[in-house]
Amino acid sequence: MEQEELSIPLKQENVVRPAEGNIATGLVWGILISIPLWISVIGWILGFWR
Repeated sequence: MEQEELSIPLKQENVVRPAEGNIATGLVWGILISIPLWISVIGWILGFWR
């Protein structure tokens, strides 16, 4: 009985997240982080031309 009770919590099927969710959140964070970088690059180029 003790071995069967210990083997049940080892199955963590509900904890595993799908890969699509991680990819979506990565894309969202990547876009949010890249927007200020692109604004600064464009501002640097415009300032360099003038």
